[in-house]
Parts: sequence; C-alpha cells; structure tokens
Amino acid sequence: MKTPSIENFLEFERKYKCNSIRACGIPVWTLYRYEIHNTIKKHTVGREEGTQTPFSKKELISMALNAIKPLPRKKVDVLFVADGRRNKNIETGVYENIFFDEVSKQFNSLLVEHPDNHTHLQPNGMDNVFFTDRVAFKTNIAVKLANKFNTKKKREYTKAVIESYGSIFDAIKDTFGPDVKDELIEGFVERMYYYEITKAFCSKILDRVQPKLIMELCYYSMESFAYSALGKERGIPTAEYAHGFAFPTLTPMQFNPEDNVEVLPEHELIYSRTQEQIVHLPSDVKMHTVGFPFFEREREKYKSKYPKEKNTICFISTEREGIYISKIAADLADKLGNKYRIIYKLHPKEFGFYKERYPWLLDKKVDIIDTLDNHIFRYLAESNVTISTVSASVWESIGFSCGTILLDIGETGRNMEYLINGYGVPIVENAEQIIDILDNDKVVYVDPESIFEPDSMENICNFIKEFI
Repeated sequence: MKTPSIENFLEFERKYKCNSIRACGIPVWTLYRYEIHNTIKKHTVGREEGTQTPFSKKELISMALNAIKPLPRKKVDVLFVADGRRNKNIETGVYENIFFDEVSKQFNSLLVEHPDNHTHLQPNGMDNVFFTDRVAFKTNIAVKLANKFNTKKKREYTKAVIESYGSIFDAIKDTFGPDVKDELIEGFVERMYYYEITKAFCSKILDRVQPKLIMELCYYSMESFAYSALGKERGIPTAEYAHGFAFPTLTPMQFNPEDNVEVLPEHELIYSRTQEQIVHLPSDVKMHTVGFPFFEREREKYKSKYPKEKNTICFISTEREGIYISKIAADLADKLGNKYRIIYKLHPKEFGFYKERYPWLLDKKVDIIDTLDNHIFRYLAESNVTISTVSASVWESIGFSCGTILLDIGETGRNMEYLINGYGVPIVENAEQIIDILDNDKVVYVDPESIFEPDSMENICNFIKEFI
C-alpha cells in the first residue's frame, strides 16, 4: 500500500485521469478532490478537519432574511467573490474583508459574500456587498429532502457517480488501503447538488451585473467553482487572489500540469516570489506575483500601536494540528511559569470546538484568542517569537520581525522546507526543546523584507485594468 502523500495522490490522479471524468457532465472529482485526499488521510494517518457547530435559531433567521433579498441589477466592471470572514479594523471598528474591500473600492464593482461560520460580520462599512445566503438555503434544503425521500434525482446522481467513479473508488482501496467507496459516493452526490444549484444561482447574478472580470478569493469554494465555469462559458476572465500562503502538500494548490478543468480560474494571483516554485496549478492557469496590500497597509500601524514585548511568545494554532500544538503550548506554560507571556491564537474555524477538544489549555496561564475582535497582526506585533506548524501566518510573523520556531508535527518539515533549509529555522518536537532555544539565544530571525512582493495595490489594480 502507498502512503497518501501529495506525490502519491497526484500519481493516482494521473494514472486514472480522475480530473477528466464527468458524472452528468459535472467534474465531481475536481470539485471534491480536497475532501477525497483528506478522507484517505483520515482513514490512514488520522488527519481530520474539525467540525463546526450546528446553526442556531438566530443564525437561521438572519440567513433567511438575507436569502429573500432581491438580486442585484447594477452592471459592474468587476465581480468579487468571497466568504464572510472579516476582521475588525482597529481604527474604524468595522469588519473588513482584508483581501478585497480596498481593492474593490478602486473599481465599479460588486462583492458577493457567502456566510462564514453561519454569519456575516457587520458593520462592514461597504455599500457594494451582496450576501448570497440564498444558495446555502437552497442547497441544504435540496440535500436534506433528497436524503430523506431518496428522490429520483438522487437516485440518478448516485447511479451516475457509481458508473463514472466506481472503479476509481475501488482503485483507492487497492492503492491506499481504506475502503471509502460508500463515504465518497455520498459526498459526490451531495457535491453535485451543491454545484448544480450554486451554478444556477451564480448564473442569475451574472445575467444582472455582467462583469468584465471575476475575482475569486478561494477558487475551491462552491461559488468560485461555479463562477469559474460560467466565466469560461461566457467568455468572462476569472482570477483567484490567494487567501494565504500555499504549501507543497496543500491539495488544492497542487495539480498535474495536464489537469486543465473548466471549474478552475484562468489566473492565479500570489503574494510572494517564494510561492512561485511551491504552487503547481494546471498549465492553463497563469501565475502572477502581486503581493498583499493589507499587509503593507497595516504592518506599520500595528507595530506602532502594539510595541514588541521581548518575553511574549505567540502560538499560531491550525485547525488540523491544533490538538497537538495546544498540548505543547500548555506544557510550555507549565514549565516557563511567569517568565514569558504566552498567547494562543486560534484559527477562526477552531472557535466553535476548542473548549471540548483542547481542555488541557483552559486552566493554563495562556491568553487564548478566540474572537475576531483583533486581527492576528496585533499579536504578531506584540510577540518576539512565534511557534507553529504549517500556517500562512508564519510568513506574516516573519514580516513583523518575529523569531520563528516550528513544531515537528505532521508534514511541517516538508511544507516549511523553504525556511528550515534556506534559513536554518529550528524545528522541534516538545516544550523542552523550545526552552533550550529560548535560553541559549538560538531563535532564528529571517529578513522581514524578503517575503512579500512590494507595491501590491498598484500591482493588483494594474492586473484588473488589463481586463476592464
């Protein structure tokens, strides 16, 4: 049996031409490939995503009110597609999309926003945002009804998935070991519902606003998949702006070059030249290095407002490795006592479940950050050292002149090889090794100006102007 490494997964996709197969005309493998790889890893090496909390009655009412709003009709030059993840601006108090708000203000544009963690953060200070909760309602209702009554369409979808991918699911068992056929059939069928309904909804948006360019924040959200496909059908250019740093084992950012698929964007905009040899999208996706305007704008502001504290350490948690990172943070807090201030910055997706999954962290001398009231930049500005595994915020912490320590958990060594081999950043296994680095001045500080491409706002605006 083979391990579910990214190399073996890509080899499997190439051998069986997975991204070329369709069920009812839908490239379901491509729409679900991140989940496919995660499912294989879950049943082999035990890597699993966290689960979100159920919808509250208040959230459902809010989404229902958003869902009944009429569709926008104003024609625009640029359609921006994003989720509802926003951060509070320390000067204005509004919640802003740190990737698209300021860019969208430069153009005649509409920003369509699907909910994140069941909600939209307000006030957002914008007059060009439209909430697309309607698609979430329609897809969830359709899937629930299909599952409850085993509708004709569900039976047709299930049959099409088995006919198109059944032999591939068997090959997964032969290649990697676990029998995940039933689990994947169910996931594929649901994804077909999501895609069909989402694409029909997005088509109506395009009919009304008729953009000259579609800019997506996360190409592998269902709305972005739909807009990419519709853009190609209608001759509208599509581009994804990276919502973080990619890594060699991040499935959505690693493809075989021949896997040119209609649900992917035509252009990929990235932050840093360090990413150019890490991101491998299909050959027909054009790469552009543009930088990160929000980082340029905010860095000096946060450094001025929150001076660096010599004895402050910030753990940057991740949804996947949080259970391990939090144990080391708790152990370090016990061993260091009052010598250091320890911050534990949770990933937003951990907010809903960390108290149950990381109970050992709750009674320690650790500042647990479980809200979006302050951007992570505040804690990077205050901290002298950051500790994490595989996170885009590690690169941002370098930009804030933080020393870097990496935890040897999962695939950290592979994913952070650029820093480990290129700059000698230490990678450790436990709290004792962290203390040794702190006590003996072995923390590594990478040049903070070596990461992000400069003049980013100008770079992005110039890219957009080429199309409008």
